Amino acid sequence: MKLSIVNYQLSTIKDEWRRVWHDEGVVLIVVFALFIYGISYSLGYGGEVLNEVPIAVVGGNNGAISRSLTHKIDASPKVRVANEVVDILEAKQLLAERKVWGVVAISPDLDSDILAERQSRVAILGDASYFLAYREVAEGTVAAIQQMNSEIVEQRTGDYNPPILYEQRNLFNASLGYGNFVMPAVILLIVQQTALIGVGMVSATRRERGERYSAVSPIAITIGRTITYFVIYALTLGFMLTVHYSLFDFPMRGAWWRCVAVVLPYLLAVILLAQALGGLFRRRESSIVWLLWLSIPFLLVSGVSLPPQAFPQWLYLLGKIVPSSSAVEAWIAVQTRGTSLADIAPELTILWCLVVLYGLLALRANRN
Repeated sequence: MKLSIVNYQLSTIKDEWRRVWHDEGVVLIVVFALFIYGISYSLGYGGEVLNEVPIAVVGGNNGAISRSLTHKIDASPKVRVANEVVDILEAKQLLAERKVWGVVAISPDLDSDILAERQSRVAILGDASYFLAYREVAEGTVAAIQQMNSEIVEQRTGDYNPPILYEQRNLFNASLGYGNFVMPAVILLIVQQTALIGVGMVSATRRERGERYSAVSPIAITIGRTITYFVIYALTLGFMLTVHYSLFDFPMRGAWWRCVAVVLPYLLAVILLAQALGGLFRRRESSIVWLLWLSIPFLLVSGVSLPPQAFPQWLYLLGKIVPSSSAVEAWIAVQTRGTSLADIAPELTILWCLVVLYGLLALRANRN
């Protein structure tokens, strides 16, 4: 008696589950890679922002005002005066040797200029090859100089009322931390990359060994395989988006059902794409060789490392065929900014269209 479609699917799930858990390489990639990379990257970005960036000060001991400016710079949480030197060449040598990341050169006439109510100059040199360090050096020293200017003007006039008052608030990322910015997107990209490689390995291994599924229908095979990987990634990603987010204090401003509305089509599109691509491989190593390098292009077209305006429009639109491109935009909008589903309707529409497209391609790849 022929098995029913439900029994075919259950049989496929059992076959796929066995193939995953009896292959150490697949278990490492599909199950544990998300934890390993997610935790290691989060720890790497745990500091969120750079603090106490070492700098050198030239001419900071020429007078009371120069020393006061040096102390204000050193008091900034962004920078730390690691060296006080008398020669600019010595400071540049420290900069070249990466012992400091910036140099503040105070004019030797600073005290006399200020007392005579003349303008004086302070030069700031920063290593812009490491932009994050350069930004902290610039912000920390400029803030100290502005504070000094305010004190000097107030002492001169006795009644200093700044013409413009402002209050700065950092929306959605209060610490301006890089981890809060990049990790939500990176976690989704890790899911996509590990699924593409892991499912490709399973597909190629089955062909190498000449194994066949119990089911004969591509529909039953596709549904069964999709359920298997969906369960695995739903559990692992669910852990990352709850426990992991809580441990590393990543923002989560979206309602749970909105988050599910983004994650559901994303996981389905990724898993079906992985099955479609898995049909191209005849050796298990091929999926690693051909798919590993795609992580960088996928990251670029997602708009995380570069804004979409930084590359051609045709490339931005072409990147929409990758599930992570639309998912990252939608996820950051919901998870970081608490956006409504109506505002991300275009991205959700694209994801569901990809589910249908890659579902059809997966049916073709899953012919027994």
